[in-house]
Amino acid sequence: MKFDFNKRYTTIAIYALAILFLTIVFAQMVLNIGVLLGWIGAAVRFSRPFVFGLAFAFLLNPLMRVFDDRVFPRVFAGKLKRGPSRAFSILLTYIIALTLVTLFIALAIPQIIASILSLADNISVYITALEGLYARLMGYIRSLEQESSVEVMLGTVLARILDSIDSMLDQTGDQATLLIGRALAATQYITSAVLNIFLGLIASIYLLASRERLLAQLNKLSRAVFPVRQYTLLKDIAKDSTRILSGFVIGRTIESFIVGVLCFIGMTILRLPYAVLISAIVGITNVIPFFGPFIGAIPSFLIIYVQSPTQAIWFAIFILVLQQFDGNYMMPKIVGDSIGMPPVWVLFSILFFGGMWGVLGMFIGVPLFAIIYSIVKRIIAFILTKKGESTQTKDYASEKNPLNK
Repeated sequence: MKFDFNKRYTTIAIYALAILFLTIVFAQMVLNIGVLLGWIGAAVRFSRPFVFGLAFAFLLNPLMRVFDDRVFPRVFAGKLKRGPSRAFSILLTYIIALTLVTLFIALAIPQIIASILSLADNISVYITALEGLYARLMGYIRSLEQESSVEVMLGTVLARILDSIDSMLDQTGDQATLLIGRALAATQYITSAVLNIFLGLIASIYLLASRERLLAQLNKLSRAVFPVRQYTLLKDIAKDSTRILSGFVIGRTIESFIVGVLCFIGMTILRLPYAVLISAIVGITNVIPFFGPFIGAIPSFLIIYVQSPTQAIWFAIFILVLQQFDGNYMMPKIVGDSIGMPPVWVLFSILFFGGMWGVLGMFIGVPLFAIIYSIVKRIIAFILTKKGESTQTKDYASEKNPLNK
């Protein structure tokens, strides 16, 4: 007996079965969300060394390419084969990177530790100064009791905040019994991090050695899965993402290092205390756009203020001049337009991801949102091109509010 299949009904049945299957899978995922999250957590833990390897390879790739594409071809006049050239390039790259890290550890870390120990030795002075500041603030709050309702409300809020801080300080002694457990947990975390970093370094060597093959395999996979136009779109997005990440991470790292060095030189000339520690704080926090200078400068100002208010004022003036020089001259020269995102979206990305993930979100928020911004721009341009519409933003501005750029 011969069956006459109806193509339309067969297609509908296949789609129905596919939807039913996906619905069952989704329901199982929801019902077993705990198990799913456990698997995801385990996958994240197991993939950390590879993630570290990708990060190291990404950061060291520009230096490795300088040796591989420019130095060795000129030195050996193109006679050195690709394999040995890549091996020597990776070797020199890691020698330079490890030398810089070793110099930083040998020179800066002891000074930072000495500054921290000095702060710890003077902790009683800081506590006395904070108690005096607390007493003055409470006296000011009490003086507001007979003032306007707004001032009374402000005083009440300040009083509650200070009472909370005072209560938290009183409870500090009760937490001393937890220090041993926390120390053990910190030791375990540090050991795991060191192991992941070591494995990541090994993985990064293999990633750099097989860089072209991995990129070719990704292109091959993408070309097999997607049509030509979608493949081109994805390739452009990948190029934009690489440009944004490399420009932001490498550029901001170099810029922040220079800011830290200039801060150290300036503080040394002005004979300000804790020069190495504060320069490290200022340099690290400078990676965060907009708020970074303030995040680093405010606690540094307080550290110096307790020891010498006059020196703290000189520090504030110096940092203001340094940040103006950095923001108006050095950052545009080093980082340039690699982010390609309007300032309002930079501010939004810092606030949004900072609110979600705290300080880490402030660090990664700008490049992450810049990539999202670039992807959305590419997709919108792709859709408008298919419709035969203009991709220029200025063409969509009204006559009353034209765009100047």
